[in-house]
Amino acid sequence: MELLAVWEVVRRRWWLIVLPALVAGALVLRDLPRVISPPHSYAVQMRLTVAAPPQPPTEQTMTPYEDTAYVPWLASEYVVVNMPAWITSDSFAGQVSRVLSDEGRSIHGEDLAGAFAADGLRSILTLYVRWDDPDEIAEIARAAITVLQTRNQDYFPQFGGQPVSVVPLDSIAVRQVAPPIADRLVPLIKVAVGLAAGVALAALAEHVDRTVRTRADVESLGVPVIATIPRQRRLPSRSRR
Repeated sequence: MELLAVWEVVRRRWWLIVLPALVAGALVLRDLPRVISPPHSYAVQMRLTVAAPPQPPTEQTMTPYEDTAYVPWLASEYVVVNMPAWITSDSFAGQVSRVLSDEGRSIHGEDLAGAFAADGLRSILTLYVRWDDPDEIAEIARAAITVLQTRNQDYFPQFGGQPVSVVPLDSIAVRQVAPPIADRLVPLIKVAVGLAAGVALAALAEHVDRTVRTRADVESLGVPVIATIPRQRRLPSRSRR
């Protein structure tokens, strides 16, 4: 019985349910080619070893092991921990853009802002670069390494202008990656949200509608029903002779 009541609501308010979904579908229609055939994306992943600058010699003749080995290793780990914040910043993207400009490749820093990511483990830094052009991404990766090797003293003033040593452990290898699943699901999610909004509008319209349509509606008001008049059906007209 409840399913029949729901069906009656859908039958009466179908246009309210469909209209928001159609609007959402019209808005995502321009993104349909990207959903069907998403653009290619390319990535570079490289590991680099990072070492803090050496400590200046001291006047001590006998230096403890903790000072000669442990402290430089610990300083290197601190550098690796902080480098991802620099790599994902706008200043790093701007510096990479300037290096590319010096090499004859013009890519704005604003466009490079989301191309870099990084994480670190101990004194090993992993650099991630993502771009939509296989030729440009190799140049971008090389420029990023140049910035890491030559501009890091600007980011680490703790070392008094001495550069941090950055050595690549991997060569630049460009690989094609699958597009994020979200790029394909977002248009469908928008249409689903529009459909859900339509259902909510239909339920709201049905709630505020006080029209009496059935015998149950009359009885719910406490009014006794004496008789009902069935809906008249039109009979097929017969051809006159």
